[in-house]
Parts: sequence; C-alpha cells; structure tokens
Amino acid sequence: MSTEKLIEEIKSRPRSEVACDRILVATDGSGQAFQAVYTAIRLAAATGAELTLFMAVDYDKNVAAFEQVSLSGYVPAELKIAAYQFLAELMHVIPAEIKAHTRVEVGSPGELIVETAAQEESSLIVMGSRGFGAFHSLLVGSVSSYVLEHADCPVLLCKEVPGDWEK
Repeated sequence: MSTEKLIEEIKSRPRSEVACDRILVATDGSGQAFQAVYTAIRLAAATGAELTLFMAVDYDKNVAAFEQVSLSGYVPAELKIAAYQFLAELMHVIPAEIKAHTRVEVGSPGELIVETAAQEESSLIVMGSRGFGAFHSLLVGSVSSYVLEHADCPVLLCKEVPGDWEK
C-alpha cells in the first residue's frame, strides 16, 4: 500500500474519543510522586475525571527501616494513620471543582495499585517513575515497572520533580 493510500485510509476512519473518568494517583511522598499529583490534577481539570489519591503502606518495608531503633510503643496501625494524614494534607492542593477522595491499603505497593485501579475502574494510573525505593528497585524491579506490566488501564509515569522545569 502506498503512503498516500495509507494516509487516506487513516483519514477515513471514524473518530474515536478517549474517555478519562477516573484517575488513580499513586503516591509515596517522593518528589516524582508529587509531580504525578500535579499532573493528575491538570488531567482531571481538562477531562472532568475523578481523582483517587492512593497510598500503599508496606508494613514489612517500614518495620525493617525501624530495626535500628526501639519498637516499644510502635504500632503498625500508626503507619496507616500517618498515610491518611499525609493524603488529607495533599487534598488541600486539589481545586474544589475536582472530585477527589483518598484511599490507603496495606500490602505490596505494586500489587495494590493494580488491584485498586481495577476495583475503582480507573481509566488511568498516574505515578512517579521511581520513588523512595530506588536502591531496592535495582534488585527486584520497581513498583512502576510492576504496574506497567500488570495494569489493565494506561499508566502515565512522571519523571520530573516539582521545580525541575525551573532549572
């Protein structure tokens, strides 16, 4: 098929619309995750999508990080409460005209992001390409790689950190 015929065939195809009703924004508090939140807000404003600010609490990872200090009085539920508090603060940057809610789950971040996106029938997942677990990701594969491989919906990875474009 000639290039001209291919172009004509493409032009004759019916127009299709891309709908974006629900956006799952996965955050871990890293700079790239903040960029993902800002990107998702812009997309939601443009498309009228509802946002879900999502954070996965991995007790195993966080408890291992605290091995160097005494765990007296340490309750794993405090990590989940802290995640909700973080997301509540993050809700303040979302304009009032954008419908949004928060969600925190306990377990493996990659698996939870994929599961939550499916449960909420998300049209899109927006997340940072790499969070706080950069060294860990070199050994076993990053959360973003897992999500890209297993999600049923498109995934938008944000590489910049807020302020990078000002340099």
